Amino acid sequence: MIESLEHIVLSQWAIYLLPLLGFLLGIFLARRRFRKQKRQLRFSNDYFQGLNYLLNDEQDKALDIFVQLVETDWETIDTSLALGAIFRRKGEIDKAIKLHQNLLARPSLPQEYKGTVLLSLAKDYLQAGWLDRAESLFNEVVGDGEFIQEAQRCLMSIYEQEQEWENAINIARRFQNKNDNELAATTAQYYCELSQKVLAQNDLKEAEALATQALTADKNCVRASLLLADLAIKRGRYQKAIRFLHQVEIQNIQLFPLIVEKLILCYRNTSNLNKALSYLRTLDKKYQEVSLVPVLTKLIEEIFGEEDALQYLSEAVLRKPSLTTLSALLQLQSPDIVRQENLIPIVVDAITEKQHDFQCKRCGYTANTHVWLCPSCHSWSSMIPKMD
Repeated sequence: MIESLEHIVLSQWAIYLLPLLGFLLGIFLARRRFRKQKRQLRFSNDYFQGLNYLLNDEQDKALDIFVQLVETDWETIDTSLALGAIFRRKGEIDKAIKLHQNLLARPSLPQEYKGTVLLSLAKDYLQAGWLDRAESLFNEVVGDGEFIQEAQRCLMSIYEQEQEWENAINIARRFQNKNDNELAATTAQYYCELSQKVLAQNDLKEAEALATQALTADKNCVRASLLLADLAIKRGRYQKAIRFLHQVEIQNIQLFPLIVEKLILCYRNTSNLNKALSYLRTLDKKYQEVSLVPVLTKLIEEIFGEEDALQYLSEAVLRKPSLTTLSALLQLQSPDIVRQENLIPIVVDAITEKQHDFQCKRCGYTANTHVWLCPSCHSWSSMIPKMD
């Protein structure tokens, strides 16, 4: 009886207490929601204030705000990284380094962002010229599957600047895919650099082995064929050199003008100038993107005389018109005395001399001498002879 009475009393108290507890819980949740909204409002105001500083080119103030924001919410890290990239592009490397070092030093940095911050800091060091520091960080990042390709390219860039060709080859081969033709072509250039290095030390055997490895890496490497031809010429093996030089037609016909004089030299030393003439005339007719007219004119004049050379050049200048062929025609037509009084050949020659002979097919950079690595966009084997 007593137990039943206690149960009734407790049930009645629970009925009265439940609304009170619900009321207190509602107040607690409302205050918590208010504090959260207030914090979010303050965060939002700070965030947009930081963006406003960026738009007004007040990067120092923006940096302070975003560094403070990231302490309370790592979701703003993308904005901070974007700010660091802006600093780097504008050449304010010290600010970019400060920002990325600050992020990296925080114990609360989420693991998922560590690779991104390391990569950004490594890029800062690279642009600042601190190659040792950059190399160390890129090697740390290169193991992260998400950043392998980017870190690999940067490491190769460092090794190129330091001319550490063995390291460049190792990093390229480590991450090269079977169908990555561009990376294979770059690896071949590294082998060619090594080949030229040992060739300067008069180690012909090692130079040949390295140039052969370059061709193995990239069968279309014109530079490797040219190196192997040069080595064959040094040993007096002109037929072998001719075979290597003939490969250039298949590898990259646009670079054929680079090797044509060597090819004629080899044919001359094998007493086969007529065969050289036949081969070069075939190429000149077959490929519109190259002009061998000036070389052919000299060769025809040497073999058959000036009259035949003039007849050939008169036809060729209409088939492949250019300042170079026009200049050759004018000089061949005019005797020395008449040429001195005729301003046309002089003017044409002056225009021709002002033009650059080579142009990068990727970025458009022009130069008077051929180089294998474009100084502007740092592309390998992109400099080709210009057509007038």
